[in-house]
Amino acid sequence: MKSFKFYLMAALVAAATCAGFTSCSDDDDAESTVNPATRVVAETKKHDTAILLCTFGSTYNESLDVYNDIIADFQKQFPQTDIYMSFTSRTCIGRAEASTGEARYKLDQWLKAIGDAGYARVAVQSLHVIPGEEYLSLMNTDIKKNFMIDWYPHIDVLKGANLLSTDDDTEEVARVLYTHYKDKLADKKNIVLLMGHGNPDVNYNANIKYSETQTALQALAANKNIFVGTVDYGEMLFWPKEEEEKAADRIPVASPDQMISSYPGCIYSQVMKYCKDNNLQPADVTVYLAPFMSIAGDHAHNDLWGIEAIAENKGSDEVELNTNEYSWRERLEKAGFKVDRAFEAHPVGQADADHGIKDGCGIKALGSYPEIRAIWVNHLKGQWDADAWENGEGYQPEA
Repeated sequence: MKSFKFYLMAALVAAATCAGFTSCSDDDDAESTVNPATRVVAETKKHDTAILLCTFGSTYNESLDVYNDIIADFQKQFPQTDIYMSFTSRTCIGRAEASTGEARYKLDQWLKAIGDAGYARVAVQSLHVIPGEEYLSLMNTDIKKNFMIDWYPHIDVLKGANLLSTDDDTEEVARVLYTHYKDKLADKKNIVLLMGHGNPDVNYNANIKYSETQTALQALAANKNIFVGTVDYGEMLFWPKEEEEKAADRIPVASPDQMISSYPGCIYSQVMKYCKDNNLQPADVTVYLAPFMSIAGDHAHNDLWGIEAIAENKGSDEVELNTNEYSWRERLEKAGFKVDRAFEAHPVGQADADHGIKDGCGIKALGSYPEIRAIWVNHLKGQWDADAWENGEGYQPEA
């Protein structure tokens, strides 16, 4: 029988967190037809309207406080609702189950539990940063096709957009981040690097949101010493093509001038060009790292910071620039830059903690800023005020 350790909660239930896990047991096969989210929703329901917050997801403990803050913001704005949270990333759900032995409720389980609970209205708010594959799958397939048309056509639905939905959103995020890093950016010998997730499929044009954010940030920073890259989109990776296993497939390491000429968009080329344009050597420059993601999870700790390498006190002798086997921090240090390991970082003494730490991590993600969280809230409020509810009854076949 599954027992609840903690679960993704309605914001009205103070004792619950937004974590949403149950423990796995050998009886799972016998219980496979039972939706475990049903009991959570039944015990939580107090209103006729529910809000489901949908986030890409994470398995890191540091994320929980940010998720709690997000839920609290929505509860303050929408007090007469029951609020739940779900992951949309199958990868994150799978990793959580594999690494912790605990099962996180899947999106369809939350949707069916909410639909069966008797809510008259359900608002769905995306906590994604860009309108990429996960976001489009959420809104077009999970919500519109499955929930609205196939399962619960009688329930009115409201949909709130991702973070960077409009030009005004991009400008506001840039303003918040610039204000936060303003003192660092005032010195030409400092660089701020932000790592977004990105969408690997070039058919999704959502990745342009990252370059638009960089443009907006550099319009505010006189030295233009702040850059946005990604961990998963070719043109904005640290290296132009990052191959971990097959060395023969990697883009060879060339001189900075050759890299700048051939691959101007990658982070390595951009920071090297910045040095060249300002008559600086990498050793003259201090780099500050931060995730351009909703929370600081696996990518922030490992792909950006290389926390495990810090825990093992590894040097840069064996680090290779042209493979994502190594983090941005490791490769920047290999290239000669000084990375500030203390500023908004994970405590070195706890760098080997599995799935992060609940308290004390200084890595600051987008969801850590109240002004940025307010953008998500305002997306839903705008739809709410416009009375933009819709249902699936008009999509049903004629009798």
